[in-house]
Amino acid sequence: MPTSITAPSAFLHPVYSLLFGEDRADIAALHTPTIAIVFAVLLLFQLIDVFSGGSLHALGLRPRDFPIGFVGLLVSPLVSASFSMFFFNALPFYISFHYLLARGGTNLLLVLTCIGSGIGGILTWIMARQASHFCGLGPLICTYCFYLLPSIYYTGDKRETAIGVLCYSAMVVFTVLFSMEPRMVSWEGYVLCSLLGGGFRLYSISSEIPNDVVWNKVPNDVVCEEEDEADLLEDDLSDGEVKGPDSL
Repeated sequence: MPTSITAPSAFLHPVYSLLFGEDRADIAALHTPTIAIVFAVLLLFQLIDVFSGGSLHALGLRPRDFPIGFVGLLVSPLVSASFSMFFFNALPFYISFHYLLARGGTNLLLVLTCIGSGIGGILTWIMARQASHFCGLGPLICTYCFYLLPSIYYTGDKRETAIGVLCYSAMVVFTVLFSMEPRMVSWEGYVLCSLLGGGFRLYSISSEIPNDVVWNKVPNDVVCEEEDEADLLEDDLSDGEVKGPDSL
């Protein structure tokens, strides 16, 4: 992991402070190379699909078709229905992905990604209409955003909920208005992944699963109790006599 902020990351630091909060701006900047690699891989798949005449579309997720249709479980998250759909979904995906990486850490992001692409993909394969589904970034955006939505109620963090609402709304608007083939969009996958993302957040809250030390807000009474214990320990050490060699 890099130990210093690179020049491009430092240039974007004010943007990171606005999006992720001043306390996480430096961490978000350190994750910039990771974000660049993720987008490079996604863009590579889109370009391969475009310049091969849509050859990857043959590997779309086809419900209840085994084994060929099930292969789309691995490919469909990487291929959008059209390049315009990938282009317009890139921004909400970047913001939600980078926010979760900076605020919740790698483990939380991996869990949510597996839930969205894995469990969401399997449920789409089982329940969706008979068609060739190209999930692309949409289901992952739904998973990430619906995980963030309950934050204003449970943690009082308005920024998290606002990012969830804005990214989700942008994804839906971009998909409806700018996608060349909206009928090829896996709307079932969108709905299922939204339910999975929100459901996992509610489950993690009810089960008190720690996401990250900074992510969960520490109650004031716990902070005060820890400070009082530290003060008592310091007083005990200052009142006690430390014996040196001369006292022996």
